[in-house]
Amino acid sequence: MVTATKLTNRQRENLLAANPAWKGGPAPTLAATKQRKARSMAKGDLLGIASDAKTVKGEKLGIRTAIQYFAPSDVSGRNVCQFASDGCRAACLNTAGRGGIDMVQNARIRRTNRFFDERTAYMARLVFEVERHVREAIRDGMIPAVRLNGTSDLPWERLKCERDGITYPSIMDAFPETQFYDYTKIKVSRRNPAANYHLTFSLSESNDADAMDALDAGYNVAVVFDIKSRGGELPATFMGREVINADDSDVRFYDPRGVIVGLKAKGDAKSDTTGFVR
Repeated sequence: MVTATKLTNRQRENLLAANPAWKGGPAPTLAATKQRKARSMAKGDLLGIASDAKTVKGEKLGIRTAIQYFAPSDVSGRNVCQFASDGCRAACLNTAGRGGIDMVQNARIRRTNRFFDERTAYMARLVFEVERHVREAIRDGMIPAVRLNGTSDLPWERLKCERDGITYPSIMDAFPETQFYDYTKIKVSRRNPAANYHLTFSLSESNDADAMDALDAGYNVAVVFDIKSRGGELPATFMGREVINADDSDVRFYDPRGVIVGLKAKGDAKSDTTGFVR
């Protein structure tokens, strides 16, 4: 049972600003209702639905997220994280949870190679799965969201796809009423996301200047903090900006603009020595 959940005014404003297509539709408020369990990932599927500890937290806000995991960096032999730093690679959550299972790792490698080797067929399958995700989320009284770079950093706004016989500049353009979101280390000056594609810049040990550029351009910046050395708490400010707690959920498109998205170091990041963790 999902209890009645009403968004704050700020969350609603940020949601509507991030996705203008929802203006004029029903207010993003959940009525208490029985929910079907999200679809389990089957062999050959590209998207996991509410399949990890982070994205599933969005369900308390009425958001059901479909997420795609590739083999990160150049693990597959193809580089899907062009601007990954040494610290980023060392702290990557690729092996967190079920990601540490060999079967899961092999599936991510196959998925990554399939993306490069069978691009047209891959994009057709991705369109099918997004359509299915949107349909089933709405059926269950949830707002659908999609995160394509679970463990990658590809500029999806540049990758064409076809839907219903029409070729679109990107999958975001093919689904203008669906909210997409990702983290990125690609300079924001090189990005031109659609209105329904929310990007959060990600700080590493070597891109502070790019992070400041992102903040100045109105983007948020995600920062991993060593809270043990900070008295167990996230700092109130960093880089001159307010720090918000981003561990409560993965729903980044609800965040206010121009803030630091604070994440607590987890897993291998706790032993970081590169400067990636602040």
